[in-house]
Amino acid sequence: MKIAADRIDNYTDEGRYKASLDTIRSMDSKRYEDISRIRNDVNKRLHMAAGMLIKDMCDKLGISDPVVGRDKHGKPYIEDHPEVCFNLSHSGEYAVIAYGDRPVGIDIQEKRRVSESFATRILNETEKQLYDLTDADMICRVWTMKEAYSKLIGLGLSYDFRNCVIDREHSRIDDTTGIYISGTYKGYRVDNDTYMTVVYESSDCYAGGGT
Repeated sequence: MKIAADRIDNYTDEGRYKASLDTIRSMDSKRYEDISRIRNDVNKRLHMAAGMLIKDMCDKLGISDPVVGRDKHGKPYIEDHPEVCFNLSHSGEYAVIAYGDRPVGIDIQEKRRVSESFATRILNETEKQLYDLTDADMICRVWTMKEAYSKLIGLGLSYDFRNCVIDREHSRIDDTTGIYISGTYKGYRVDNDTYMTVVYESSDCYAGGGT
């Protein structure tokens, strides 16, 4: 599994910005349209950085003239290359990508103030007893873990985060409904205020089973 990152300040130069936009237009029409509609400059550059991470991934994998498609949940994939599994995320100043030959989810979050009501929407009853619901640092970490897991199984924000549980002892995340695969996770502190988690499918790690 490989991970790469890009920063939005790499796209402040007008020449590079236009060249990157042309690249994305030829590769990913949906992303190009999104960038064209976005008014906030930071968000524009975040989406651009994410798009260029896809292009860089394809270059490294020897895929020429890639075309990006999306499944019914909006998850991107490379047309004609089902063997390539990848996932994207962006927040703050960073866009990130994880890719390899098995399903993967990645999430990066810049720490922010969170309300207790927000925390209760992502924590199950057991977790509510374990965590301080006002601890923004901890809730941000848990959020990245659960969102990365939801992206691993291909559902994203349509998945009820309360249906998965984090097993810190074994660095894995399990779906309590028994419907979806489990994942192995690794967390990173990118800087003082930004956290990232990668969750990947492992062959011995399935809901209701594994070691």
